[in-house]
Amino acid sequence: MEKKQEDEIYREAIDFFGETSQKIMVVEEMSELTKELCKELRNRGDIEHIADELADVEITLAQIKKIYGIHQTVEEHKDFKLRRLASNIIKLKAAAD
Repeated sequence: MEKKQEDEIYREAIDFFGETSQKIMVVEEMSELTKELCKELRNRGDIEHIADELADVEITLAQIKKIYGIHQTVEEHKDFKLRRLASNIIKLKAAAD
């Protein structure tokens, strides 16, 4: 699906269900993903269930970014944190050698 079409669906969901409802929904979806990951750690998980819940989380997170108008800000924070993670990995590898 094209990004523009996704954005339209996110906006329609926010407008129809309301911002508060979608904020609650993201918390519920993250909880369901957490439950599926915990099941997998106990060797009772299902990769399809994890993928399904992860998709739900990504969809609801996109709506949260739209509600707050913070897509670019999130991308900037993500870039900073990925660079920091890469730096930390390099340091830890060097310390392990």
